[in-house]
Amino acid sequence: MSNCSSSPSAAIKSSIPRLPVNPREHKVPIAIAVGTTLLGSGVLPLTLYFTLTYLTSWPLSTILSIPASIFGVVSLLSLITRTVLLAKPSSTCRPLGSRTARTLDYYGWNFLVGFLGISAVITIGLSVPSLPSMRFVGMSLPLLMVQICAQLVLFVPLRRWGVRAPFRLSSVQKGEELLPAVYVIAEDVVAVDAGQGDVFRAAWKARYEASPLFGELLARLDVLWGISGLVVASALFGVVWGVGNQEVGWAVGESPITNVEEGEGKLTFRAL
Repeated sequence: MSNCSSSPSAAIKSSIPRLPVNPREHKVPIAIAVGTTLLGSGVLPLTLYFTLTYLTSWPLSTILSIPASIFGVVSLLSLITRTVLLAKPSSTCRPLGSRTARTLDYYGWNFLVGFLGISAVITIGLSVPSLPSMRFVGMSLPLLMVQICAQLVLFVPLRRWGVRAPFRLSSVQKGEELLPAVYVIAEDVVAVDAGQGDVFRAAWKARYEASPLFGELLARLDVLWGISGLVVASALFGVVWGVGNQEVGWAVGESPITNVEEGEGKLTFRAL
């Protein structure tokens, strides 16, 4: 006897909107993105520092400023590129409901604040002779982790208490129900940096509204990634400022492992 009825799970699955992107189709760009992170933010600074330290007699501040400048220029170009994508009249990647070129998305504001804050810390560390410059420069990535992960953790109690959005958070309008921070950041990165546009924003929203399990997953990721990131960042701060040899602290803060911990998920979305 043939079974013409479909299972409940299959029916539920078929009713959930599909996302218009498949990471399996973007393996090469993802590999390039992660490799670029390892090279530009981990391997390159360590290689330049130890090479220039042992082959030249340049001051420490000069040696440290070279990889910091490279990382700063790349970050600035990335910030300018995504700002132009959002601001140009023909933009198709702005947050849902946004009709003005002056509207940056949530990730864009985070990018700007993080870039300015970390640039200020590195500049102070390199320009004030009495300060331990290597320890200041070594704080850049742990600070970035704190900036993002603290927001993931903060969204958890705010959503439990029923707090409404105090201002626009990308596609979440002022006064609307707060969504998980991972939802907002992932939407921005895929729509703008990965070039999937407002089509993805709309599909992302439809998927969230249609699937309570999907929403629960994102909420749990806020807790998991937020707490784990803060723990890792705290450990890095302890090493950067706690070890006697500041070279060791700086090297740990700039290590490729640290950079993958901070950026692998974000760059995976960017490479889609």
